[in-house]
Amino acid sequence: MQSVRVITIPQFYNQITCMEKNVFLVKWYGPFASREKERLWEKEQSFNCSLYLLHGKLKYAKSREHYYCGESTRSIYKRFSDSNHHIKELEERLNSIYVGSISNVSHPTRAQIMLVEKIVTAYLSEEIGEGSMLNATNTYYPNRNVYVINEWWKPDGKTLWERMPNNAPSHIVPDVLAYHFKGGDENELYGCKKLKRF
Repeated sequence: MQSVRVITIPQFYNQITCMEKNVFLVKWYGPFASREKERLWEKEQSFNCSLYLLHGKLKYAKSREHYYCGESTRSIYKRFSDSNHHIKELEERLNSIYVGSISNVSHPTRAQIMLVEKIVTAYLSEEIGEGSMLNATNTYYPNRNVYVINEWWKPDGKTLWERMPNNAPSHIVPDVLAYHFKGGDENELYGCKKLKRF
């Protein structure tokens, strides 16, 4: 696994002024307990969601939970309908679906969407272990600086979640991920698990 040094965030806001173009605010909405509930919600929205997080158990798993982070340039519910999609592996024991919108970019490109997916997937893979991830690829950090701020919204879009179950993707994925690519083993990951309201 790629070596990444995880550091606390005392200098984050000093470094934010030196950011490049890869800065993303992702508004995550959920959790949804089924594909149908997510579909109905998504069809009512005036904005596009291009990222999603799945959490559940495989059909014959005793206790181990699995996670999947994905992206789509189509509607998420249409992506779920693909015959080979991983959601089918979890559907009988699906715990939650979260869908994410990159809200600070008017029309994010596929490359931008995949960059966010890559850093979230790489973090999850390192945090919970590759064996708990259904992602077969994207488990390595990108070869460029990336800054992601995650907000976790209830489906009403008016209220942020303050408390979430320990096994929920919204609890595991940090609110802030700042990845500095330096090459070799010198790459750095700054993070803040949960932002606090002042």
